[in-house]
Amino acid sequence: MAWAYNTHDDTLTWGPKIAIVSMSFTGGSLFVMLARLYVRAFLVRALGYDDLLIFISWLGACGYTVTTVIQTKWGLGIMSLDDMPKQNLFYFQLSQYIGAPLYVISIWGFKISLLLSFLRFIPMPMYRKVIIAIMVIITTAHIAFLCGFLFLCTPISKQWDPSITWGHCAAGLPFYLSFSALTIVFDATVMIVPLPVLIKAQIQTPRKLILLALFVLGIFVTIIQIIRIDTIKNLSNYINSAISIIWSIIETDTGIIIASIPTLPPAVKAVSARLRGAATRSKNSSQDTDTTMVPSSSHSNAPLRLEMDSWGCPKPAVPRWGSRDEYDEELGFVGSESPVDDTSSADRILGPISPIMRTKGPIRSPTIRVVYIPRRYSTESVESPQSPYSQRTLHWKSSTNR
Repeated sequence: MAWAYNTHDDTLTWGPKIAIVSMSFTGGSLFVMLARLYVRAFLVRALGYDDLLIFISWLGACGYTVTTVIQTKWGLGIMSLDDMPKQNLFYFQLSQYIGAPLYVISIWGFKISLLLSFLRFIPMPMYRKVIIAIMVIITTAHIAFLCGFLFLCTPISKQWDPSITWGHCAAGLPFYLSFSALTIVFDATVMIVPLPVLIKAQIQTPRKLILLALFVLGIFVTIIQIIRIDTIKNLSNYINSAISIIWSIIETDTGIIIASIPTLPPAVKAVSARLRGAATRSKNSSQDTDTTMVPSSSHSNAPLRLEMDSWGCPKPAVPRWGSRDEYDEELGFVGSESPVDDTSSADRILGPISPIMRTKGPIRSPTIRVVYIPRRYSTESVESPQSPYSQRTLHWKSSTNR
């Protein structure tokens, strides 16, 4: 059975491969995005607008993937222009018209989400103003790109309806090239912004490796844009855009993954704590006494909590919502009440300070011996030569002064 509509069974097409690659990357970004939302909503309990934007970004990427798969059924990926049915042009171009704005929304979303995340650990006012200015510029540019994709032709339906012979369209190639070039500039800017702060920070080796991996992925996204520019410049016909679209899907999903990875360490720590706790309980099951010290308070049954959020900022600049109970406020775990001041090291940007967890090996409960020394209170001095406290004078005033 032919993959594309109105084609022969032996028609050569990249359609199935395009669909598999697109759905695989979108599925991977979905998994990472859901893990991020779980951490932020249930472990950290500090959902913010950066999380909302990454969700919007994924919706755009998912919509772009869906339109791409649909477009392959109408001819995207067909290797020869002669095999492209003329009756497929309407839905082929309509799918492309719908997908372009979704792509713009997706790449805008993960860029702004990353910049909002930077505000969590950059306390310097000047840097914060620079980040806000960059967000405004990127948002304005992407609104312009969105309008360009939507209103490239007059009438608008001329972009997908080949039966419309009147009207006009702006030159598409210069617009696409300028769009891709500016996207490269924005990607590089987003990567460079936090570097001055991170260079001065004292960061542990594992977190340095995570940062290095993120920057490598960021460079990879920039390389994807360069490849897209090259493929757009060398388009021989309108159905030859399959490679460019595949790279666009990889770019959006990789960007979502890059923006979500720094928020995942709390999940890793929580799983590690549970595994260590299970191992400790198994090792000490033969003992009669409990070997774990648990604070005896009304909050002793509270779930595992992590200090602040995955970026470790003492005073978050990103508005957020979610539950914040007395347990968090008492221990200073969430929100601006955190007991860490603004001068804390940026070593904490990739993970929480520490969860309440079990340590390695058995923990022996402390034995406390209480020695009661009776006292005699009166309005007169107490002088007893037999007592080691013979020189101590106690004055009775009230029970509050005892």
